[in-house]
Amino acid sequence: MRIVFLALLLFTGAVAAQAQYPWPDERPGDRERAVLNEDGGRSFTVLPASGSLVGMLKPDASALLDPQQYSIFLGPKWSDPKLHGSEERLGKLLNSVRDHAQMDELAQAGMTNVYAPTWTIEKLDIAGDRKIGDLEIQSIIREIVKNGAQPSGDSIFMVYLDPSLQSTLGPLQAGKHYMSYHGYANVSEVRIHYAVVPYQADQKAAYQTALRTLVVALLHSASEDEH
Repeated sequence: MRIVFLALLLFTGAVAAQAQYPWPDERPGDRERAVLNEDGGRSFTVLPASGSLVGMLKPDASALLDPQQYSIFLGPKWSDPKLHGSEERLGKLLNSVRDHAQMDELAQAGMTNVYAPTWTIEKLDIAGDRKIGDLEIQSIIREIVKNGAQPSGDSIFMVYLDPSLQSTLGPLQAGKHYMSYHGYANVSEVRIHYAVVPYQADQKAAYQTALRTLVVALLHSASEDEH
């Protein structure tokens, strides 16, 4: 009886501790990996999570203030109504969080303005049924910025590929070597932070991959600002 009581006491204590400290460390090496991209610079492949978004952030982790999401839906198949219907949620990742644990954790990490303005464009005039590399992605972002997009220092471009475009990053291929990645490009003396998210048919999985990619990229940017 005493053994059962002691086991129950230890279990209760463990649960209480977990409830009190729900922000276990996910080290940078557990969420992203630096790789060389096509121009010899660095990009960062986003690693799959072992669980949900919960656990990535800590209270007061960084000053992640008002990140503005710019979304580029790249490829001709985004004109398909079935695909087009998913654009609103992918284009407003923070605003679309419905899991209360995720919402609480984002808020306690300083990301409270989930209703910050977002900006979306479809880029349908891209040839499909082929591979698309990082240098071409950067070139498309430069073109869009020069044609009117006005990102700030807290902005991040989320580039969503349609199912006809196969993402590559140097010798790496999406689906085989990475699920998504983020990096930087210089456009008219402005450093642009962007992320590339390959297509996933499962809309729920696609949203969670995009959300994780956004948060990993923002955490990386915040850690750079601290140094």
